[in-house]
Amino acid sequence: MNKANTLLLAFLLVSLPSLAQKKTPKIPEILSKDHWAYIPCQTGENGFYMAKFETRAGDYRKFYSLMGQENKDYSPEVSVWNFREGLDESKLEYYYKHPAFDNYPIVGVDLNDAMAYAAWLTTEYNNQPKREFEKVLFRLPTEQEWEWAARGGNDIAPFPWGGPYIRNSKGEVLANILRVSDTNIISQVQDNGSIEFSLAQEQMDEVNPTSYTSPVNQFISNPYGLFNMSGNVSEMTTSLYAEGQTSTVAKGGSYLQTPYWAMISSRQEFSKPTAYTGFRLVMEVVEK
Repeated sequence: MNKANTLLLAFLLVSLPSLAQKKTPKIPEILSKDHWAYIPCQTGENGFYMAKFETRAGDYRKFYSLMGQENKDYSPEVSVWNFREGLDESKLEYYYKHPAFDNYPIVGVDLNDAMAYAAWLTTEYNNQPKREFEKVLFRLPTEQEWEWAARGGNDIAPFPWGGPYIRNSKGEVLANILRVSDTNIISQVQDNGSIEFSLAQEQMDEVNPTSYTSPVNQFISNPYGLFNMSGNVSEMTTSLYAEGQTSTVAKGGSYLQTPYWAMISSRQEFSKPTAYTGFRLVMEVVEK
């Protein structure tokens, strides 16, 4: 077995859910109504729909190929594993191209990529001969919409599952987040004022077996039926991070970040593609 295949096998093994997490739902077709959860509006007006799952690598690859890129390999701006130096970059070939990773979240894309995907999905849906709604619009959520959906109807929930702890009564972790002490996290202020986080070098070997993306349906859902609103990958919103800036807010934390960032109220600055930021869409019904 060559090195690339060995790494792939190792990654798949460490990404398998625990016994308590094996009963996961089958991911429906993305244009099916079963893919979307209804989120009631907090003001009593019409609500909106949100994707139950983070946008998957397989769905993004389909979009990319149908946009006239059939003869071009998708080359993300960052590697899923680029936070750790020295790993074999050939693994990129598996994550972005191999069907084994179709149900893993897309990363390494920017806001324009996500918006282009939403526009494509809007056209695809509205051209379906059999559809539940006459006309819809797919888009990224605002920060407020994301938080409201993540709380699942609980106004004071610190995490999407409601409680203040990251483990259940059996000791099972409830989200794909970095499980190391905050004292092992290094923060660095970048030239543009943003803050990037990394692990202390001595922690790399210890954390590596669990510090990857996981399938988008691996962990439990919140009361609205949304999976991985905390952990796995941070999710883009269209809300500005600060007045006068062009960077936007990402929410939910990721496999590479500590529980603080997984809290619903935490805000993360997003200005360029990263190995730990993806997105999920809102479906707005324009015409029933």
